Amino acid sequence: MTILYSNILEEGESVTVSPSIIYIASNNASIHFQQDATKLLQEGTLFNLKEEATISVATGSYIKYFTIICNENWDETIYFNFIDPLKAGPELESMMTLQSSTKFSDRCKFQVKVWSFLEKATDTQQIDMDHSITYIENHIHESLTIKDLAEKVNMTSTSYARAFKKKTGKSPKDYLVERKIKKAKELIVQNKGIVMKDVANMIGIQDEFYFSRLFKKKEGVAPSIFVKRMENRIALVSQLFLQDHLLALGLQPIVAPMYPTFYPTTNGVPSYLEKQLEGTLLINAEKKIDTKRVLNLQPDKIIKTPLHMAEEQSFSWTQRQNVHCIGFQPSWKDYLKEVAALVGKEQSLQAIFDEMSMLEENAKNILKPYANDGNWAVLWVRNKEIRLYGQQKHACMELLYEGLNFIPCPNIPRSGYKKVSLAELKELNPENILFLWSTKTEVDRIASDKKWKELQAVQHNKVYLPDSKEWDPWGPKGRKHMIEELTNYLCNFQ
Repeated sequence: MTILYSNILEEGESVTVSPSIIYIASNNASIHFQQDATKLLQEGTLFNLKEEATISVATGSYIKYFTIICNENWDETIYFNFIDPLKAGPELESMMTLQSSTKFSDRCKFQVKVWSFLEKATDTQQIDMDHSITYIENHIHESLTIKDLAEKVNMTSTSYARAFKKKTGKSPKDYLVERKIKKAKELIVQNKGIVMKDVANMIGIQDEFYFSRLFKKKEGVAPSIFVKRMENRIALVSQLFLQDHLLALGLQPIVAPMYPTFYPTTNGVPSYLEKQLEGTLLINAEKKIDTKRVLNLQPDKIIKTPLHMAEEQSFSWTQRQNVHCIGFQPSWKDYLKEVAALVGKEQSLQAIFDEMSMLEENAKNILKPYANDGNWAVLWVRNKEIRLYGQQKHACMELLYEGLNFIPCPNIPRSGYKKVSLAELKELNPENILFLWSTKTEVDRIASDKKWKELQAVQHNKVYLPDSKEWDPWGPKGRKHMIEELTNYLCNFQ
């Protein structure tokens, strides 16, 4: 007998799931196993869970998922295809209806449909591509050919190439080169003093000069130039994205923090930093930072900021001469100055400040009609509470109100934020409302209240809900990203 369940998890919620087959119908989820391993389950993914585990939701998101519980247990590894949620969602909901029926015929139909659904999800050709991709990852050090890869899944080179591109969106050759170059960057960044000939050999390329040409074609610079970004081997032991500041100064850290719960689809960092951090060892800053993993990479300098669990995490760093501590700073410029002084890049500061000033000035001119069209309030709906943000001591608010000259609503906090009810928001009655870091589901929940509909911003269609999960202007690159995204969003708002 097979049983089907559906469930919705909101931001901050988690649930323990027994062995079953899981289908993620909306957004992305993280699944945490007992041995401290974590796996990202993307929307449209089916996964055969063999042991009890915990499913959690990324910040600012929610998930809907289905669990299929079967009496049988399979020791074999089962590979599933991606199933489009637009098709699978309604199909699974119809199965739920059949399952709840008291009619024998409906219950039989339910069992047939569930197994038919799983059969379609294990279509051989697409699963062969999953095997092939896994094989490439595990044998990246070998000299792989398309012919060899095709033969391993009993396909011709032509049909293999067609199926592979359908699966990945890339030709096998392009994918293979991309993965080899990514591995090469990891080897260069994480291995002090490694020579390019060894790097080439370790990714299955025997000709060092061919490797150099291939690397330059894909990355725009030769390996010898790329390695100069790590002349100062800098590890960031921080819960702040100081890699933003280092990258702006032309340096790539060998170790940097990541937040897989916040950024589950882009290696734990904002998408605008992901490509530039290829090769860097990204360490989960949501947990205690592993000292040994950092020191094994032989950093020349370790830049550290105050950490959560301060005493426990700081003790292991205090006696090391190459550890340089930065306290909390009031602005992104102060962080950049501190980092630049530690890495000898003070001469680069003025050019960065000038670029940011020019960017802000251009955006200010473009956004002037919006900034001057009444006063503004910034809200974050989070865990069923409404946060009203002030004008100062937050990088986003200072950028909006000081950098871009948006008019703050009277009586908002001077700094920080305060929790407000809809009744209190009605008393403020801002002319424009900008939601940051909020999901549509959370906003829709408060929008169903009658008090919400009485707000003048709602009545005049001046409520703005951009996709702002990556708006983090505490560094030059994050600041540029937010300015460009905000400008694009408001100029195209309907």
